[in-house]
Order: sequence, then structure tokens, then C-alpha cells
Amino acid sequence: MYHTTGFTKDQIVSLCAMIHHADFGKEECSWPPILGLFRSLTVTLTYLRRNHTQAELGEYHDVSQSTISRAVSGLTVAI
Repeated sequence: MYHTTGFTKDQIVSLCAMIHHADFGKEECSWPPILGLFRSLTVTLTYLRRNHTQAELGEYHDVSQSTISRAVSGLTVAI
């Protein structure tokens, strides 16, 4: 996972905990529920580091390009 995101799995889990804690008071989450927080964060970090197209990442994770777009735009601000 480090080579695609730049973070180890433990670091991503720590980031997830910080993001979840910061978003706890919101009515709706800022990541797509179909991906969940961990996968959305992994997709976002991969997108930012490797510059894969959103359509490619959608194929890798069996979701649409628009789902990837919502994950990236929702979590980029949180990161």
C-alpha cells in the first residue's frame, strides 16, 4: 500500500481516525458510503500521489468515476 499512497496501512488507519473524529458532528459524511472511509481515503491518496484518472481508480475499486470524484473532493479538504 505504501507504493501507491505514500502511507503505510497503520498511517492510513490513523488518518481515518482523525478524519472520523473531526467529522463526527456532521449530519452526512464527506465520503461515499459505498467505499467507506478507509477505501475513500486510499483512493484519494492514490489519486493525489499517482495522478491516476478517476475512471481508472473507479475500475480498480468497482465503482463509477463519479463516486471516485465524490471521494476525492470530500476528503481532499479533510487531508
